[in-house]
Amino acid sequence: MITDTIHEHLKDVQSTKVKDLISKPTIIEPTETLSSVINKIQRNNAYDAFCLNGKTTLSTNILSLLNAKNITTMKVEPFLFPVPYISPTDSIRKAAHIMTHYRTREVPVVTKNKIIGVVTAKQIIKVLSSKDNKWIKANLIYTQNPVTITSDEPLSSAKKIMTNKKIDHLPVIDKDKIKQVLTSSHLIDVIIPKESLGRLSSGSNRIRNLESKIGNIGSTRIPQCSPNDDLNQILKSMLKTDTTCCLVNLWDNLQGIITFKDILGLLASKIETQIPLYIVGMPEDQRDTNLITSKFEKTLKRLQQTYSEIHEARVSIKKQRTGGKKEGKFDVTIMISTSHHSPLIYKSVGFDLGEVLEDLSQKLLRNLSKRAKQRSKTSIRKMGLPVF
Repeated sequence: MITDTIHEHLKDVQSTKVKDLISKPTIIEPTETLSSVINKIQRNNAYDAFCLNGKTTLSTNILSLLNAKNITTMKVEPFLFPVPYISPTDSIRKAAHIMTHYRTREVPVVTKNKIIGVVTAKQIIKVLSSKDNKWIKANLIYTQNPVTITSDEPLSSAKKIMTNKKIDHLPVIDKDKIKQVLTSSHLIDVIIPKESLGRLSSGSNRIRNLESKIGNIGSTRIPQCSPNDDLNQILKSMLKTDTTCCLVNLWDNLQGIITFKDILGLLASKIETQIPLYIVGMPEDQRDTNLITSKFEKTLKRLQQTYSEIHEARVSIKKQRTGGKKEGKFDVTIMISTSHHSPLIYKSVGFDLGEVLEDLSQKLLRNLSKRAKQRSKTSIRKMGLPVF
């Protein structure tokens, strides 16, 4: 199975220590204004910012800050969220899991209760690009049917889509063609331009800017590929253009998008079960890890009794970071790969990971049992036997 092959191929990358990948962090204080934090993030060409509160590492990022009602005067403290940290001797696999679980592009590196640096998704991608990945094609990793927006829609619509769907990239359509990609960083630049940072008067500019049309705002230097292009080509083009996504096209039609998140998903942990189980964004908490493993091992065993065509299962776990009442929810997606059908995808969201997993297990069992029964009835009809 291809996922097994990819997992074995990338084992050395997963186990690589992060000590040689550490770069400068963006350090902030909880009492700083959002405009000051954004200024620091922009100056460092970063996405995340960090601070220490006792022994707890806190962070925020560009997408989270888009939820702010008043970027100029609000303090950053309500937008800070606990995130795990790593040490220089930890592995790339651990860093990648934290990034995917907490929706970040950087993981803080801490020694002696001090943030000494960060490991970024871009650094991990550079390591991946050094391997021979020509047999890994775009159609194995891209996100299909990405959300898009038209150039004549207001920036406020783009902001709403990004914050509600927790996405950082919006392909912009003009005259039925993708002209550019709008990111959360572009929105921050528009809402509070660098020259206006710290000015109280920029509040009115913010309202006017959000009501204006998207137009040509965004990046036109986004690399593009076909579904059959290989991973090395994709990584090379993303690094060359210094972008965080690649569009996947077929005959000038948008098929999907590849982001840092999709690439980091290749470093999923494999759980040894009867049906191969891969987990992206594994929680750091040992109890959660054991809960996920035991829950889905039982579910997969039951599924195999009625649906023997299942090849593998992938679980993606993310922690919502909204700055609102939904903060702390688990966003879980399961993808089941079978022999003769497109992947089966199930999603659920909730505050209790155990309850979310139970809900998904029940959905899996109900839906796949229906498929098995339907297949059985069809076979009986073909034989001319009565159906009960």
